[in-house]
Amino acid sequence: MHYSLAASHLVFVYGTLKRGQANHGVLDGADCLGRVRLHGAALFDQGAFPMAVLTPGRPDVIHGELYRADDAGLARLDHLEGYPHLYDRQRVCLSNGQQAWVYVGRPEQVAGCRPVHYGDWRATPVFCYGSNLDPDQLSQRCQDWDGAGLVVRLDGWTWGINKVADRHDGSGYAGILPSPGSHCLGVVVHLSDRDRAVLDRREGVAIDHYRHQRLWVNSAEGDRFPALVYVPSPEHIAQGLAADADYARRILSGSAHWGLGSEWLQALEQSLLITA
Repeated sequence: MHYSLAASHLVFVYGTLKRGQANHGVLDGADCLGRVRLHGAALFDQGAFPMAVLTPGRPDVIHGELYRADDAGLARLDHLEGYPHLYDRQRVCLSNGQQAWVYVGRPEQVAGCRPVHYGDWRATPVFCYGSNLDPDQLSQRCQDWDGAGLVVRLDGWTWGINKVADRHDGSGYAGILPSPGSHCLGVVVHLSDRDRAVLDRREGVAIDHYRHQRLWVNSAEGDRFPALVYVPSPEHIAQGLAADADYARRILSGSAHWGLGSEWLQALEQSLLITA
């Protein structure tokens, strides 16, 4: 059901109210307006649920979803969140510039609690830059993925076919290397813990083919936040490697799917041609 702006409330949710989480049914009847971020707030693990605390002036960020609810929907949320005794409800400015309600706690309520890594409850923002840009491949590997992604830029790193393939026949996979003044484009997707574990296996994290790095990415709108990036381990890096035709096709088709732009596509094609 849709509501007029005069009778509706924008609400940012970040925990058990998100899609696929235990309390999402409380939002029945509310319109989902997509994924968005809240800067200047940190997320803490309270066991069965998280609690956000506002941290103005700090580079903390929380990933969540934006909903439009009516008066009855907001009343249900107030009841679930124990407002005003357990959580406070405050109006904040989100990464897309919109004002919305968010339920937050107080610093003393999260004392001793573990911070939620990446500020993403039960998920991880992952930066894709190689064949995982191909939505068909990613959806086959990651069964919980919702198909959404955000185009971002990673500064200070350069892209190339520089990760030695397992078969050691001169072929290679995409990797990024530190390079001041360079950049690469990619897409951030949000993966469940289960899907992240699958991707870890596919990327050979346990056998040190790729390693996790927490790197800051930037959207076209100027939104900056950290994401998990798979970076090739130094002992598996080499120059002069060739990407096979199918692997190159998945990178190029995925880049076109996400609209990474003609300039980046041309750079990829040149790099793939040079290493082939």
